[in-house]
Amino acid sequence: MTAEKKTRLTRPTKPDRSQLDTQVAKLKEQISKCHDKMKSYKAKIDTIKEGRKGQGSATAEPRNKLIAIRTELKGLFEEQNGVRNQLKALNAQKDAIREQQKAIRAKCQYVKTEDIDAAIDKLENNMAHTSMTLNEEKKIIAQISELRKSKAMVKELLESSGGKVDPAARETLEAQLKSVGAKITELKAQEQEQRKIMDEIKAKMGETKDEVPDLIKQKNNQWEIVKRCKETIGNLWDEHRKVENEYWTKEKAWRAQAKEERQKKWEAEQEERKKRDIERKQRQLDEAGEPFDREVTTCEQLTSYLKSLTKEETKVEETKSAPKVEEGMVVLKKKNDESEMDSWFTGSKGKKKGGKKKAAKSDKLVHSMDIISSFATLGLTAPPSKDAKGISDLVDKLEAKKAEYLEKRKDAHVKRAAQKEKIAKELEAATNGTEEKAEEKANGEANGEANGKEEEKEEEEKKEGEEKKPEPAEDAGATPAEEETPAEESS
Repeated sequence: MTAEKKTRLTRPTKPDRSQLDTQVAKLKEQISKCHDKMKSYKAKIDTIKEGRKGQGSATAEPRNKLIAIRTELKGLFEEQNGVRNQLKALNAQKDAIREQQKAIRAKCQYVKTEDIDAAIDKLENNMAHTSMTLNEEKKIIAQISELRKSKAMVKELLESSGGKVDPAARETLEAQLKSVGAKITELKAQEQEQRKIMDEIKAKMGETKDEVPDLIKQKNNQWEIVKRCKETIGNLWDEHRKVENEYWTKEKAWRAQAKEERQKKWEAEQEERKKRDIERKQRQLDEAGEPFDREVTTCEQLTSYLKSLTKEETKVEETKSAPKVEEGMVVLKKKNDESEMDSWFTGSKGKKKGGKKKAAKSDKLVHSMDIISSFATLGLTAPPSKDAKGISDLVDKLEAKKAEYLEKRKDAHVKRAAQKEKIAKELEAATNGTEEKAEEKANGEANGEANGKEEEKEEEEKKEGEEKKPEPAEDAGATPAEEETPAEESS
């Protein structure tokens, strides 16, 4: 816990831009007046230029000649470009032929047709006078065929080896290019002569001056005023943006503070919920029954059931071999000889009065569905007969199962104890954390109240000082931004 506490922020007042709007409106009005003056100056300049149109007849003839010369020059330039493009096409054709010749030389083994004929004769002579296999003979025939094909390519190569592309056509294009260049040079000289004539005429007309330069200067002065007004508007907006940026910085800080308070409240609720969940888990563990209680009980019940079957067999044998009774003694027979458990498990019923005698009982056992399903849950099978050995082995298996589940119960007790210890630690940690946050919150509220009192005291001192000074009527009362301050500030 730190001794210094963060001071609670109050929501800032949004800056008023009415004064800025008034100043900007005045400057825009001045800009509009300057634009009106500039339009009037431009109208005067255009009027003066319209009056000068009569004087343009003096330069009409040289101007028309100059236009004709430039039109002719444009056609000559286009013709010159066409001739140059044709020469480029001839050069490209010549380069293509040379590349084709290089490719043919790379493909052919022999350069002369005489060499090809000699090679063919040599192969035919070897094939005629030398004994060889069928595959070798086929290879030689293929070589002779390839040589005959290459002969035509070599012949074409020899015919086009010069790489000439119609020299007469090239000379004609070069001569045409020189002729066009000479015409262009001559027309450019005529163009310069016409420009010189027009410059002399304009120089003579320039002696009569008017107020056009003064009007242009006044127009430029108004434009300078417009630029200064726009610059002032930009500076005013920059100052207002600084104030607004400062406001939004404080507003963001206040919003961050409110968000932090909401986050702390949410975290406290989460801690409380976590504590309740831990307590609920602890309560569930405390109220939980013995582990594997159902399995152990099932083993005990089935063991009792199997032992009752062996006891019943023993009783029947003892009844058959009962000793003779002494004189004066009476043997009494117990009613409902079979127990309720035996009748429930085996499904047997008591004898009805006056009923016929039943046949002798067989060793086969009939079990109820509960008994069969109980054995199945333990992974065992109910005994099909009253075989003593089989029943004894099944009793031993049930005892082993019971011992196994009791051992598992011990392990479950150990795990449950560890869970209880873990939950107790979590509950203790959650309780300590909640107490620390509650203490921190209480200290924060106390510091907030103290800071609030100090701020109220400072505001009262400011009000007392302001009452002594004369104030304009429009400053009296609270601003709309102060009236719209949300209730969160008062909390």
